[in-house]
Amino acid sequence: MIKYLVIGRKEDFEDITNEIEKKAKGYIRFGDFLNPSPDVFLEKIKYHDRVLIADPDLEHYISKELENLKKNGIIIEILPELVEKYLQRIPLNVFKKFEYYYSEFFLKKDENRFFDVFLALISLILTSPLFLIISILNYLIIGKPIIFKQIRVGKNKKKFLMFKFRTIHNDNIHSFGKFLRKTRLDEIPQFINVLIGNMNFIGPRPEMISFHEMCEENIEFYNYRLYVNPGITGWAQVKFKYTTSLEDYKTKTEYDLYYVKNKSFLLDLKILLLTFLAIFKDNGSL
Repeated sequence: MIKYLVIGRKEDFEDITNEIEKKAKGYIRFGDFLNPSPDVFLEKIKYHDRVLIADPDLEHYISKELENLKKNGIIIEILPELVEKYLQRIPLNVFKKFEYYYSEFFLKKDENRFFDVFLALISLILTSPLFLIISILNYLIIGKPIIFKQIRVGKNKKKFLMFKFRTIHNDNIHSFGKFLRKTRLDEIPQFINVLIGNMNFIGPRPEMISFHEMCEENIEFYNYRLYVNPGITGWAQVKFKYTTSLEDYKTKTEYDLYYVKNKSFLLDLKILLLTFLAIFKDNGSL
């Protein structure tokens, strides 16, 4: 077990440190929390294995002591390293405390869309028979229009038309529409969005204008999730529940921030695998 001496006020971080301890399954324990003076810090470190900087505003009070500890082999860590490792999201209050640290990861996000375009093209080819069948059934059961178009907010707040198979008839979700939503077959037309370039296969989910405005007004750092193209599936979708409230959107944003910061080919593959597992789990034998 690793015992951390935490530089920060307990009331500011207790919820997060408790969650990390739970996720770490006894491997990590957070001991004392300090708003430190050098003398108190040097006394307390004797009973701990490592130092965790939870509040960087307090770090300068013991900067010399920290340097000496490093020279003696004591590991000094920052809270973002632990929350990302164990929680796999970036809590908004941690982002706020370490904005200087996180901002450099969001300054420039070059996107290589080859993987997304390849996936969308292959998926569109493989599902083309389904596309035709669903289109015909939609026309016969629900009627025109077959494709539902809705304005969503994408990368850099750019608005675009997102495509779905229509699932609502006379202001109600038709039973066939429920089937399409449950199996996520209603999202097949979004492969076209990926090929057009206003979506990726994997990324933060594009929001409707009303939800975007609510989140932009009430969630700090929300717009950082708009540094990349939105996706058909994403980290927040596979790690968190369906979002309905502002509090849910805050948590969803934390997962989206983690994805944007750590976006990589391997993370995209992981999300793709988790998406398939979720679809099969949700739909039994489908």
